[in-house]
Amino acid sequence: MNISKLRFIILLLLMTAAGTFSFGQQEGDRIIAVVGNDVILESDLQYQLQVYARQNQVTNVNQQIIQQIFQQMLTDKIILAKAEQDSVTVKDEEVNKELDYRLKSIVEQVGSEERIQEIYGMPLVKIRLMLKDDLVKTMKTNKLKRKKFGNPVKVSDKEVRDFYTEFRDSIPSVPEEFELAHIYLARNLTQGEKLMAKEKALIILDSIKSGVDFSELAKRNSDDKGSAVNGGDLGFAKKGVFVREFEEALFTLNVGEVSNVVETEYGYHIIKLLEKKGEQCHGQHILVAFKKLESSDLETINKLLGIRDSISSGRLTFEEAAKKYSQDPESAVKGGYLGFIPVDKLDSAYIDALKDLEIGGVSKPVRSGTDRDYGYELVLLKSKSEPHPISLDRDFERIRKFAQVYKENKAYDEWIEELKKSVYVDVKF
Repeated sequence: MNISKLRFIILLLLMTAAGTFSFGQQEGDRIIAVVGNDVILESDLQYQLQVYARQNQVTNVNQQIIQQIFQQMLTDKIILAKAEQDSVTVKDEEVNKELDYRLKSIVEQVGSEERIQEIYGMPLVKIRLMLKDDLVKTMKTNKLKRKKFGNPVKVSDKEVRDFYTEFRDSIPSVPEEFELAHIYLARNLTQGEKLMAKEKALIILDSIKSGVDFSELAKRNSDDKGSAVNGGDLGFAKKGVFVREFEEALFTLNVGEVSNVVETEYGYHIIKLLEKKGEQCHGQHILVAFKKLESSDLETINKLLGIRDSISSGRLTFEEAAKKYSQDPESAVKGGYLGFIPVDKLDSAYIDALKDLEIGGVSKPVRSGTDRDYGYELVLLKSKSEPHPISLDRDFERIRKFAQVYKENKAYDEWIEELKKSVYVDVKF
């Protein structure tokens, strides 16, 4: 079996199966691959395996998946080595923007920033610093891949049919799916909520000015729980780690100086500069986060109920309302359309909202998002698909997507083999 065919089948397994996986930590930390001037350590692989196990909520997985994870790590190193050879660069503002997006995604997955800090065992600013270096490498490799594969691969109808004939026994059945559209409104922070947080921050600032120890106040009052246990200590950081407003305040302070109240998207901060070393600043802070009042959610909920009434009465179609009101720009231009979503990809709130809806029905407002960043949405149930074996007649476009992935992977494998001619690779695994 050629490597592209094997890779495709493994991809299908990863998309559909909860594999089993176990691993043991070995003493020492040996090099398992050398790629250009870089290496892959056994601990690197162990870490990726732990991430896979957590993400898939499993304790065991077969050897084939372990090898797939290692091969992906190896491939990433090869592309990075080529990117370095070709002097590929990424702008710092692009890195920070992507870092903010990824951290937001992690928050959505784990539930809160406090939970992230508990998992990593460090303040959010230190997590950002740790993740940034890896993100720069990832963005360089992605930039090189986009340069090579910027245009999507096209698959003819004949290729779809040929692909189905060859792989029909490996293609998974179609799960139960809901075809959905939505209208999303973000839950806006009210002036009253901001005022409550600011008043508390000003009281804390007055205590600092009157001589109360900054660290003790941080331990008792800061809503940044990751740094609060250390008296608000953030460690040393360069520019680009913190959000703009925080960074501007920190880097303009003199050593030992305390800032006024600084507003960011997270709340109100009081910042103290402890040390400066070259381009790095060592600071501490107290965060008073915006406390969201449940009563304030009613503004968003009532607006959505008004939109729902307009749809029910026929004054607006759902598509027209989504284009006019939805704050999800990606789906709004498509009339709120989200496509077919497998039932196992929907959270419990969505499932509860859909269970009593008839086809064409619109739900009551459903809350979605994280504790800090959330909103409400109306959900339209356009259709429902029962689970069934995949077939050309019923699922031609779905099969086309699988065929496209296969064709892209084949071209990708050929490119990696070509890169190996200019990048030193020594595998010891």
